[in-house]
Amino acid sequence: MSGGGHVGDVPGALIRAVLPGPCGVPWLLLPGWQQSAAHWAPVARWLSGSGVTLLAADLAGAAARCAAPPGTVARSGELVDRLLGEPAAAEAVMVVGHSAGAPLAVLVAAALPGVRGVVLAEPVASHFGAAPPRHAAVPGGHGAGPGGLREQYPMAAEATLRTIEPAARGLPPGEPARRTRMPTDADGERAARAARALAGARAPVLVVRGRASALLSAGDAEALAAMAPRGRCATVPDAGHSPHIDRPRATAAQLTAFAAEVADHPPTYAGAARE
Repeated sequence: MSGGGHVGDVPGALIRAVLPGPCGVPWLLLPGWQQSAAHWAPVARWLSGSGVTLLAADLAGAAARCAAPPGTVARSGELVDRLLGEPAAAEAVMVVGHSAGAPLAVLVAAALPGVRGVVLAEPVASHFGAAPPRHAAVPGGHGAGPGGLREQYPMAAEATLRTIEPAARGLPPGEPARRTRMPTDADGERAARAARALAGARAPVLVVRGRASALLSAGDAEALAAMAPRGRCATVPDAGHSPHIDRPRATAAQLTAFAAEVADHPPTYAGAARE
């Protein structure tokens, strides 16, 4: 990818630039559940100042093309394969996964040829088998107006909420009542696969936690980082489960500092840790 090109002009592409403009160093983002590329636009603006182009995977679009049932190991395998089939993915030098996107980020990063670092932003510890499932209610309705967004992201700046409001309105409505809970053994199998991938990560791993997070404790964050051969933690002050919304500038600063640290790390190679 050259500095003068553009990403995301291919119709039907599952990976597109979060912000339009000339391409910089490509980073691949896997958003969390019920979030989209637009939720990361505030961070993408700060990253662009450092010469980074944040590319976001359309996980909902990828899932719609999968044949395996939701929540199964086969489904996550299909998602990974579809994302790896996107030309834009092959050039990523950093992979960022938020919340439920974190296990996929580890699996995708393991198979990409030039990845130098992996960022897990507020990963769910139970998705890696590092802690029992922890349920926390998120106030506010999904897709609600500004009031609802303020309830969901009480620490976010008004400018950030104005930026992500169209994203919240444009996402498909949440389906908590209609989602089928997968059996415990299926959850355990998926967590075991993610744990193996994290333990076998060839690139350095940064676990980013919002200090006020109700879903990821400091201990769980440390435990997840310890699972990776080269893992460490970072904390974003005055942020919760979505630090990229609560404190986009501080989150971008943590990401770019980590990228600078791993810039000279030998890249991974294609096919590593694939299952």
